[in-house]
Amino acid sequence: MSNAVVILQDDPARAQNLASQIRSVSDVVFIAQSLAELQTIASQFPIPIGVLDLGLVTLQEIVHLRLHLGMQIVCTHRTPDEVMWTEAMDAGALDCCFNDDGQAICRAIHRDARLCSQPR
Repeated sequence: MSNAVVILQDDPARAQNLASQIRSVSDVVFIAQSLAELQTIASQFPIPIGVLDLGLVTLQEIVHLRLHLGMQIVCTHRTPDEVMWTEAMDAGALDCCFNDDGQAICRAIHRDARLCSQPR
């Protein structure tokens, strides 16, 4: 389960659609309905990556998840702009993508997996 991903999106149908796309780069995909549920899942299973909707989580929560759970984050939003992207990156996110851009989200996850597997 070393490449598990958890998804937290404001639209359950979008979350399901993203999950089906993310399965191309991850064997295990969880869908959380709330930040509390995401934290519960992450406390039970090692989940290195979260795909989180910035409409549901704050940048401070992203920093907390990164620091306390060791989770890398791909932020999503229905209309991300340069300011939002910069703020997400400053919070340590891997990327900030449109919430329906499964290809960009998968690229960010895949890019992180490659970086994690390279010898240091």
